[in-house]
Amino acid sequence: MLTCVWDNESILLAQSWMPRETVIFASDVRINFNKFQNCMAATVISKTIITTNPDTPEANILLNYVRENKETDVADETDSYLRESINLNSVVDVYTVEQLKVKALRNEGKADPFYGILYAYISTLNIDDEITKVVRNRCSGCGYIVNEASNTCTICEKDSSKLQSFFLGFDVLVDLTDHTGTLHSCSLTGSIAEGTLGCTINEFLAMTSEQKTKLKWQFLLERSKIYVKLILSHRARGGLKVSILSCKLADPTEASRNLAGQGHT
Repeated sequence: MLTCVWDNESILLAQSWMPRETVIFASDVRINFNKFQNCMAATVISKTIITTNPDTPEANILLNYVRENKETDVADETDSYLRESINLNSVVDVYTVEQLKVKALRNEGKADPFYGILYAYISTLNIDDEITKVVRNRCSGCGYIVNEASNTCTICEKDSSKLQSFFLGFDVLVDLTDHTGTLHSCSLTGSIAEGTLGCTINEFLAMTSEQKTKLKWQFLLERSKIYVKLILSHRARGGLKVSILSCKLADPTEASRNLAGQGHT
């Protein structure tokens, strides 16, 4: 469920919340369906009372569960930076978006990732949005996103023997669309994003807003050959976490031969 916070007091409070370290109890919130995010949303209103890390059995059970399962979640989020070693030449199955969704349903309950090739359009690429939505600080030790409020890595901070250092990296969510449907919020990060966009992180930061918009339109609605990694995840939108491993503009002849897909579902 998505949580919407609008007033200044609640926003300041929310900035102190630590991922996987904070349990929130909120009473008197408004529940509505959010069409933009395609999910139910809890909106903070004037009557809302928020308690952070309440001392209750239910809250303690929830916090312990999250801490015990933290390492699995972190591995999913950091593999594209530090652990991804798949040989793209070994990925040969071509899918449509619809075929990938069907395969994901058939793989329900399996933890192993699966891979495929899409000939699709990038239909959403908000690289000319606010910088915080495109570039993030990551921990050089584990690759995990640094908490902006505390400027610490929530994974490494308990190990005082590690000298923490951070680096800036792309952290872009894109939508991939073909004639059968759309994969929302696909992760385009790190050196893969640099290779896709054709610029380093420093070159991107030096661009004007107009230059970023011009760069965006070099990719929007252009057919691309995209290698993807998919993992079933209850934390991801639609239950499917999609990471882009490579994205290049497609050869038109090659793309036309593969529009129907041929992957095993």
